[in-house]
Amino acid sequence: MAKLGIVLATYNEVGNLPVLIESLEDLLPSTDFRVFVVDDNSPDGTSDVARWLASQYGNISLITRPGKLGLGSALRDGMRAALAEGCAYVLTMDADLSHDPRDVPRLLEIAESDGADLVQASRYVTGGGTVNWGWRPRLRSRVANLLCRWFLGSPHEATTNFRVYNRQSAQLAVKESRARDFEFQPECILIAMRHGLRIVEAPITFTARVEGRSKLGPVQNVRWLLFFLGALFTYRLRIGRFSRPDPTAGGR
Repeated sequence: MAKLGIVLATYNEVGNLPVLIESLEDLLPSTDFRVFVVDDNSPDGTSDVARWLASQYGNISLITRPGKLGLGSALRDGMRAALAEGCAYVLTMDADLSHDPRDVPRLLEIAESDGADLVQASRYVTGGGTVNWGWRPRLRSRVANLLCRWFLGSPHEATTNFRVYNRQSAQLAVKESRARDFEFQPECILIAMRHGLRIVEAPITFTARVEGRSKLGPVQNVRWLLFFLGALFTYRLRIGRFSRPDPTAGGR
């Protein structure tokens, strides 16, 4: 039974996955953790690399799926597997190295010491930022997060999956989320807020992927917009205004 479950949703990450796994193994030598790789039948052989890594380290589980079924459903499947293993905390992050693995121990420490139900890594609090990111994706991200904050009362950051759930918030996310793709990220934030859970933001620096291509395309953008419009009624109008998470917590 591992204390921490790390969920990585992969599609064509054959070059990035080994670097990320090796970094996590080096950074968490005293932490009891298991990695859950959820691969959507990557044609580049990512699942084969994951199997090899599992044989080398012994704390990696591979979940293979028949095709691209969406980031949200992949994270949900990985979180479900981590909970089934008895993990006390579940961390989700991108497998493309845009999320710095060196931030993982810090996020876990906040979750353990600060009594947070969900620790959200944030580019948009003091100390956070982005590197090598084009103006178009940066603008899309900023607008999406501002819309969530202004109209739904979410934290400064709600659209990145770099976060740590405690067991309660992970269970609620798996049970109540319905999103298939990138809209899974804000949906889980809203679910936590609906249940009055404590969210703490922690600053990170996001680095645009160096190898491979982004999975965010027009279809995902449309799905996110439809989710946002639906959330105005499903969340905001059903339960009224959320209490906002403490904005000063992200500076810790």
